[in-house]
Amino acid sequence: MITNPDQERHEDDTIVDDHLSEARHRALRMLAGESHLGAVDDWRRALTSARDAIIWIWVLWVALHGFGDPAFGGTMLVAMSIALALLVGMSTARSTHTQVQYYASELERERTEIRENFEEECEEIRVLYAAKGFREPLLSQIVDTLSADDDRLLKVMMEEELGLSMSHINHPLIVGLWNFGAAAIVGLALALPVCFLSANAVHLWMPIGSSALLLVLSIIAARATGRGALEFVTVGLIMAIAAGGVVYFLAKWLLELTGRVSV
Repeated sequence: MITNPDQERHEDDTIVDDHLSEARHRALRMLAGESHLGAVDDWRRALTSARDAIIWIWVLWVALHGFGDPAFGGTMLVAMSIALALLVGMSTARSTHTQVQYYASELERERTEIRENFEEECEEIRVLYAAKGFREPLLSQIVDTLSADDDRLLKVMMEEELGLSMSHINHPLIVGLWNFGAAAIVGLALALPVCFLSANAVHLWMPIGSSALLLVLSIIAARATGRGALEFVTVGLIMAIAAGGVVYFLAKWLLELTGRVSV
């Protein structure tokens, strides 16, 4: 029986592609719904948590303002600041724990595959680097170099096959505390003055304070990421204005509706 080398190579590539697709599908399935996961550092995640806390406290105050500025508004904002910070901290800790579990399971899976199906793993490396444009004899040299060390091969397979960076991941508890602290600090900074200011002063403080805190966070984020502060603050302001506007008019409508019903 005469075999076609090109056809055999195509079939091997198809098998490898199916294997890669299955691995990436496992990643999506495992990480689905974990909104905080992503290729970002923990301190950048904390900045996002702080921004979200500002927007949530602002939106809550707008809702209270729409309902007529109840006397308990300041204490409610403070309580919600702590509650929101706890929620953010637990959520980010949970997502990081899921990420750590997934990394550990995939590391063990890849170690087993390298140990039991070494030739197949080498063929996957060949296909991956051929797709990058490498050709013989350099392609074989790359495969031989990477497969000469199991740890090196493991690292490459994790990064190339699954798109997972083998970077350091902080303990979930630390990540949760960072995000809790960031959200609590800015949330309380915005909410606490409401307990002591007059109603007219609060109406000035909330928009000015929210904008100022967003600006400070934007400058920190710009320095940390090398990107412009304008993008960060613009996104935050648009989100705050849009959500606040909807909530305010909804609160006014509900207040009017309940008033009519009670009459």
